[in-house]
Amino acid sequence: MAAPQADFAFGMGRAMRAMALFTSAKTEYETSLEGLEGEEYNTKLREIHQRTAEKALEVAKENKGIYIKAAQFIAALQGGAGDHGIPKEYVNVLQALCDHAPQTTFEEVEQVLVTEFGKGSSQKFRSFDKEPLAAASLAQVHRAVTHEGVEVAVKVQHPGLWDMMASDFGVFTTMAASMKPGGFDLSWLVQDFQVSLTAELDFKIEASNAIKVAEMLKHRSRVKVPTVYPELSTTKVLTMEFVKGVRVNDLTALKELGLHPLHVADTLSRTFAEMALCHGFVHGDPHAGNVYARAHPETKEAQIIIMDHGLYHTMDDAVRLNFCSLLVSCILRRSRQMQVLGEKFAGQLYRYFPLILSPWFIFGTKIGYAELLAAKDGRLPPGVELKDVGDFLVGLHDGGTNFLGVLHSIGYTRGLLNDLQWPERRRIKALGEFAVRGKADKQLHPGGESKAGAMSRLWLAFSVMWVVLQTDLLALQLTVLLFLSKPFNQHLQPAVSSSSSVAPSPD
Repeated sequence: MAAPQADFAFGMGRAMRAMALFTSAKTEYETSLEGLEGEEYNTKLREIHQRTAEKALEVAKENKGIYIKAAQFIAALQGGAGDHGIPKEYVNVLQALCDHAPQTTFEEVEQVLVTEFGKGSSQKFRSFDKEPLAAASLAQVHRAVTHEGVEVAVKVQHPGLWDMMASDFGVFTTMAASMKPGGFDLSWLVQDFQVSLTAELDFKIEASNAIKVAEMLKHRSRVKVPTVYPELSTTKVLTMEFVKGVRVNDLTALKELGLHPLHVADTLSRTFAEMALCHGFVHGDPHAGNVYARAHPETKEAQIIIMDHGLYHTMDDAVRLNFCSLLVSCILRRSRQMQVLGEKFAGQLYRYFPLILSPWFIFGTKIGYAELLAAKDGRLPPGVELKDVGDFLVGLHDGGTNFLGVLHSIGYTRGLLNDLQWPERRRIKALGEFAVRGKADKQLHPGGESKAGAMSRLWLAFSVMWVVLQTDLLALQLTVLLFLSKPFNQHLQPAVSSSSSVAPSPD
């Protein structure tokens, strides 16, 4: 395959289109809200959110590629934070790009098939639907039937992506080299994003990941990873088993299938916790367009379907075991262990790192009144400099594990669980259970033998029960704290706010 051709002028034109939107939106936010208060302020703010989100959608559709990828990221960035994360207007508008991105024409799809296989769709398949089932940032999916009569989903890469992204990253790399907040070079973020996207553009890597995950999760009857057909797959075409389902966070569609959202959430929470904490193999893009649900064909119980395996983050055993230990320490509220382990991930910002994982982990972090006031005012905490933030980001990336990507994935799944109204208490229980199992190196297959025998299995069961009990005690502690802190919350509440105060529920 020829090397991608970067066109700096083309990339700059696309970047300037996005920059123009940013500038106009910034001006509107600054000028249109001036002098407004109360409900008038909130109403106008929501109107600006809606208009800006719709403009961002059009820019993403026009630029395609990496810009659609960025819009998908924004739509899923809430991570359970509600309107304090990303305003719902942006989420509602941009989430359409998760599986309804701009489409490639069938003539272009046909050309990709001919280039990859030497044959068109009518020769390579018994039948091939011209209209795609879904379109995303890098590819679109068509339903087809093989000559053996097997119904399949054929993922075809959008043409021209390699050159388009080479042009975009040429611009981003130049910009990153010239913008150094606090004197800190963060151009590696652009480089890391480029490496990840380049891997996603090689569908042979995705096929290999899908096969690996299917084997890894074969003991879970409530999880389906569609079968890959290697003989019908190339770098730019991926053919997999056709599995019909609904978006995992579509509550109406789930109920129409007779599936309880909490049953779906339970499987989702436990499966992704196991993948990260026991296997160290983390799905890099688990947004709502990549995780579906259906009724199991035989048992009719809720089953999740995991798709789009192009990007995975691998944690080596040292990082994975430290992460497992940190989660257990947070649940058990062991301040000293939280500090020692937190420093491995976040350096000087170790006190704040547990809060990225869950606001419940504030216990044991030694965060005080001054830090809370700084957070309320949008300032860095006392004693924290911008360089510390830069060191933190670099630390998450160094050591052979892209832990920033791992946190990104956790945020995605947390957002899905929030949509399914899954209690934070139960999410933490799943993290705690599989953190314990991950530390014990427990074989998770039904009837499997632990490496250390029956005594270790007994100790593992006790440890899991202890962490689950401690999670319930954590919930009780949080309930008491919220009750006692009402006057404090009122003191922190600003006189004019863009959204109502939201406290973490002890559910």
